Amino acid sequence: MFLDLREIRRSGKDHQDFFFQYQPESLLVDIPSVQIRYPIDIKGEITLTGLHSAYVEGEITFCIYGECTRCLKQTECTITAQFAEQIEANNEDGYSLVNDKVDLTKIVEDAIFINMPVTLLCSEDCKGICPDCGVNLNDEQCKCNKGR
Repeated sequence: MFLDLREIRRSGKDHQDFFFQYQPESLLVDIPSVQIRYPIDIKGEITLTGLHSAYVEGEITFCIYGECTRCLKQTECTITAQFAEQIEANNEDGYSLVNDKVDLTKIVEDAIFINMPVTLLCSEDCKGICPDCGVNLNDEQCKCNKGR
């Protein structure tokens, strides 16, 4: 996922829209029994801000699916994350240009990590399962004698 600043300059413009679909090589989810549905959609705009600098902003849309953390029911959730970064040559504190190209991979993966929920829930009010009898409390009353 590279954006070439030289190509943008050659077009006579100072900005360019982009769209990529991405399938990472590494696992980006830390939630047990949850995965990302690929591809991940990335769209945005890059604006030249200097001879060797640019500002890139956009939106990442991805879907996670797997077991609800509370009740273990299969579910999925679509997440939209925003990103906005200043890119400069030899930037030690942020994202850098390499040969006048912006590699969006690290920016996208960082945005996904930051916006990944801690748990996957089938609904915000999921009641989970009874720890004693194991019934899904969203579907039926508890059958044990604990009064839940």
